[in-house]
Amino acid sequence: MKKIILLFSALLLVGTISAQQKAYLSLGVGAGLGTARTYDLYNGYKVHPVGLGKGLDFNLRGGYFVGQAIAIELGVGYRMGFNTKVDLEEGTESYKSYGGSGTLKFKSDMLYLVPALVISPDFESKTRPYARLGVLIGIMPSMTTKMDVTTTSYPYDAPASDNTVATIKYSGGVAFGGSFALGCDFNLSDLLAIYAEIYYDALSYAPTKGEFKKCEVNGKDVLPDMTTYDKEVEFVKDLTGFVPKDSEPDQQLKNSYPLNSLGLNIGLKIKL
Repeated sequence: MKKIILLFSALLLVGTISAQQKAYLSLGVGAGLGTARTYDLYNGYKVHPVGLGKGLDFNLRGGYFVGQAIAIELGVGYRMGFNTKVDLEEGTESYKSYGGSGTLKFKSDMLYLVPALVISPDFESKTRPYARLGVLIGIMPSMTTKMDVTTTSYPYDAPASDNTVATIKYSGGVAFGGSFALGCDFNLSDLLAIYAEIYYDALSYAPTKGEFKKCEVNGKDVLPDMTTYDKEVEFVKDLTGFVPKDSEPDQQLKNSYPLNSLGLNIGLKIKL
């Protein structure tokens, strides 16, 4: 009899918890395409569009329903960017090639937070649609440029036909934007659901510094021989009073880059 009472009490407790479910956790993965363009060659005679928003997206979200159909949510995620390749034509005259030819590759990576409002009406069926509107905060954004270029004077004066292989990382600062998603939960049980959603992130990022992580000329590592001015740069709003020194980073005007992305997320949701 005691076992029956304990079993009945446990079932009643589970039923009560299920009926009062307000919190949830979700774990998802997705992929997005860049919808905005920036330009890698902006001081030359030809520009190449480069999308910086594309990549894989890994995310973890937690939410709590404050009403029958409204929840507040906090998400954390990581976007691992895909490379965009640009082929430089022979004789291109531009800021980054100086008459050279070769290839450039661009990508962005970002750890982010998304506080959001979720609207999800409960139709008491196997599916539950939702819309999410949030603020996207990139707390560790970065951009990377990889080059393999035959150049006359980059990154500094060098004889013609030298081949430069380099990696430059741009970082610092915080990226801000908005995030919107439309999706649907497909209930597997009272506690588990899978979800699929289409999302759009609108985001801009202005790095505060850049640094050569690799620089080889004709197969020789020249990074140890480069001055601080040659291998580091700070991005500022005003160049007034700047005096170049070999022992200090170069300074250039700050510029914002769009990291907009349109993509699809799928994942698992646990109802608490």
